[in-house]
Amino acid sequence: MVDTRLEPAKIMPIKIKSVMSKTIADKIALQANDVLISINNHSINDVIDYQFYQADEVLRIKIEQNNKPKTYLIKKGYSDDLGLEFYPMKYRRCICNCIFCFVDQMHPQARPSLKIKDDDFRLSFLFGNFTTLTNLSKSDYLRIVNQRLSPLYISVHTTNDKLRRTMMRYRVIVNIKERLRFLADNGIQIHTQIVLVPGWNDGTELERTVFDLAGFYPYVQSIAIVPVGLTKFRKRLTSIKPVDENLAKKVISDSIKWREKLKQKLGTGLVTLSDEFFLIANEKIPQEEYYDDFPQIENGVGMTRRFLVDWEKARNDLKINRNIKSISVVTAELIYPIIKNLAVKFQKYTDIKTNVIKVRNKYLGKAVTVTGLLAACDVIKAIKKSICGDLILLPENMFNADGLTLDCKTIDDLGKETGKRFKIIRVFA
Repeated sequence: MVDTRLEPAKIMPIKIKSVMSKTIADKIALQANDVLISINNHSINDVIDYQFYQADEVLRIKIEQNNKPKTYLIKKGYSDDLGLEFYPMKYRRCICNCIFCFVDQMHPQARPSLKIKDDDFRLSFLFGNFTTLTNLSKSDYLRIVNQRLSPLYISVHTTNDKLRRTMMRYRVIVNIKERLRFLADNGIQIHTQIVLVPGWNDGTELERTVFDLAGFYPYVQSIAIVPVGLTKFRKRLTSIKPVDENLAKKVISDSIKWREKLKQKLGTGLVTLSDEFFLIANEKIPQEEYYDDFPQIENGVGMTRRFLVDWEKARNDLKINRNIKSISVVTAELIYPIIKNLAVKFQKYTDIKTNVIKVRNKYLGKAVTVTGLLAACDVIKAIKKSICGDLILLPENMFNADGLTLDCKTIDDLGKETGKRFKIIRVFA
């Protein structure tokens, strides 16, 4: 059994936000702000508990309504939903203080949500967020197994426990391989990431970590290596060097050897590098088969290749008003050469004059060169200094789900501040 010093999470019934019309919950007159206490004697702490325990044909649910307990016996189809919606669950905070934490080096005026250090296995299961396994109790592990919360996305960084604790600066005792073994032995699939910090977990440490994780195959489904991200806001933080071209080339070369060994042993290369390594090293982006169905594309592993694969279809689907005679494409420094090349092809294909605006990241610092971390203020400055087309295309990953940039601007804000027409488009992300 997994050893941990953490106590089980406190049981907190969840409050109903709304009841969908013409559903079972509506028919039995459940109401907003009622509290769902249990289903078939199982405490309900979050939406995962709700979805898991309501998947039955006979339900005994306990509700607190107007401060009075009520019990309902319900018969339904196995897959029928009760029809309840809940307030957002409270997320667990990270207990680590990693030397490379990106939150610690975020711009002071950035979106408030970017300054929250969450570390919640439920978010890992629901949305693919990475979790460290440092704040789980025994009951959490049992819940993961019993409810089949798989796959999970786990930040490993190194399998050397002493080094891991030094880099991540947590105070509990965590044997990462033991915890991974417990999950694997119980059939939980895992996607792992290693944030590479030069001089810390590279070289022989990196090789050992890769092959330790590969030892958990087929339950460890992917091993992604991503370079550490560094901004200009690192005052009073541990001194860290960025991944430069020489190191990027070495990691690429080493990973090719590791993939060959793993293919011979496991039938799959298993370990993949984020796009940044290839772009930093000025090497070609690997072909599709390298990425094994792109399990960590949201982590920047294969996003460029997927973009290139989608290009032919996307350019046909790109609907531009016939009155538009010229367009400009906004992108960041790292992927600029690729976007520039495709813009030339696009111009030939459509006869629409196309230019690319390369934006330097002054908001977070010159070391940040990826499109997903562009701020509106830098984009606006670059546009004002450029000769722009009738329409300016912005990468989708500049914006969050609410349509906000890092510095809390919308596409309408950009239009007002520049007087230009904009369109958000995925293909140039």
